[in-house]
Amino acid sequence: MESKADVAHVECVAQLARHLASVPHVHIAHPRRSAVAIVIRLVISTYPPYTPAQTPEATIQSLHAFLNHPLVSSSQAQVLFIQRAQHSRDPWSGNIGFPGGKHELCDTSDQDTAERETREELGLDLKMGFVHLGQLDDVAVYLLGQGTRMAVSPHVYLQTQEQSELCVSDEVASAHWIDFSCMVQRAERPVRPFSREYKSIGASIAARIFPKYAQTQPWWFRIASVGLGNLHYTVLPLPYTAEHSVTNKVLEAGPNSVRVSDHVRFASDTELYLWGISLCMVSELVDMSLPIAPNRSVASPWPQLGSWLWTDINWVTNTAHRVMWSTQRRKPYTTSNDFFVSYFRMLSIAFP
Repeated sequence: MESKADVAHVECVAQLARHLASVPHVHIAHPRRSAVAIVIRLVISTYPPYTPAQTPEATIQSLHAFLNHPLVSSSQAQVLFIQRAQHSRDPWSGNIGFPGGKHELCDTSDQDTAERETREELGLDLKMGFVHLGQLDDVAVYLLGQGTRMAVSPHVYLQTQEQSELCVSDEVASAHWIDFSCMVQRAERPVRPFSREYKSIGASIAARIFPKYAQTQPWWFRIASVGLGNLHYTVLPLPYTAEHSVTNKVLEAGPNSVRVSDHVRFASDTELYLWGISLCMVSELVDMSLPIAPNRSVASPWPQLGSWLWTDINWVTNTAHRVMWSTQRRKPYTTSNDFFVSYFRMLSIAFP
C-alpha cells in the first residue's frame, strides 16, 4: 500500500489548490492582526511558462497545466521556513516559523501584510513569479490568563518562476527550504510523548501563572516551580541542509546559536524545531494537501505536563485530543457545522 509520504508532491500541491479554492477558511474577528506567507517551491532546473489567471477556476486550470508539464510532474516540493533573529522585545525571538508580521496602516488586507513582510524580511516579491493559492484558517495567539491577543492569517503561495537567492534582513537569522515529505511523515508515524523520539520545548508553569513572584517572593516561586513542573510543547523536527539554507551574514549566527536561554533552543546543527501556532498551520497544510487527511494530526499531541507528576492528566488530555482532532473533525473532511454542506463540498472537490 502506498504511503502518504510517497504521494507525488505535485499531486499534493494540486490537491491543496483545489481545497483552498473550494473550502472557505475560518476568519477570527480580532482588532490585532498579523499575517504570514507559506511559500512552496518545486525543485526543478527550468521553470515552464505559467499563465496567470484572474478567477479561482481559471487558476486551477493554469495550475493543472503547469504541474503536469514534463519538467514539473516528478519534482519535489519544499516549504520555506525562517528562524527569527534574537531580539529582547520580540516575543517570538528565535522561533521557527514563516515570514510575516503585524498588520500596518498601509496594508489593505491580510494578504497585503503577508506579501509586504515577506518582501521586507527575505527580498521575495510574491506578486511576481508566485501564485496565491489561497488562505488557511486564521490562528489565534492565545496567552494563558490573557486570552486571545492576536489573530494570524496564513496565506499560501506557489513559486512559478526562477527567483534570485533569498536576501535575509536583520529580523531573520536564517531561512530554510524544507522538504514537504518531512511534514507528511509525522502524520504517518506519530511520536509517543516522552518516548525516545519525542522532542519538546519546556516552559515553567509557575513562571506562566505567577510571573511577578519570581522577583517578589523567590523562595515561594521556587517551591511552586518544583511542585508544578513544566509544560512540554511538542515540536516537529525538520531536517535542514546548508545547500537549501541562507544564513544572515551580518549576525554571523547559525540556527543553533539563536536561543532564548541555555535550556531552550529552537534548532540544532541539523534540525529546526517547529512548535506552537506555526505547527498548527503546518498541520492544516498537510491535511489540505493529501487526498485523504491522515488519521493523526501533525500537530498532535497537546502540550504535556511533567510525566512524573501528571501522568493521569496527560492520558486524559491526549485521549481528548485524539477524539477532537480525529480525521472526521478536521478539514478538509469537515468544512462546515452542517454535515450535508460538508458532504456536498467534498463531492465537488472529488469530482470537479
